[in-house]
Amino acid sequence: MLLLWFIKLKKWLLITVGWLATGLGFLGVFLPILPTVPFILLAMLCFSKSSPRFQIWLQNNQYLGSTVTRIKLNQGLTVREKQKILIYSWLSIVTTIVFLLERIELQVLLSIILVIETWFILRYKTCQSTDNASTSSSL
Repeated sequence: MLLLWFIKLKKWLLITVGWLATGLGFLGVFLPILPTVPFILLAMLCFSKSSPRFQIWLQNNQYLGSTVTRIKLNQGLTVREKQKILIYSWLSIVTTIVFLLERIELQVLLSIILVIETWFILRYKTCQSTDNASTSSSL
């Protein structure tokens, strides 16, 4: 009985985290300070373990579906997506560091995060643009 309760709790926690990650990923499309790809990857992981229906919905989403599918198939990001991620990240984080943060510790922390994100995106697999990928404005 306890095991059944634990399994249901785990499923609902994964669904909840999946939807929170999906929401943050969608916000990341419009707010450059939030990275879209990591949140959508987290949502895909959560949905793959808890709800195939939500995973299919995410893969077929008109805004993120092509990117999600390429990442799931290990095809990578297009050059255009990488450029957009890096431009938005650098603009938003450097603006935050220069104009909003006074504490040096926070400036250094954000700088480290920016360098790690840049390194990750540049090293992440690049796929060749296709009609589907090049028309995607997901990131």
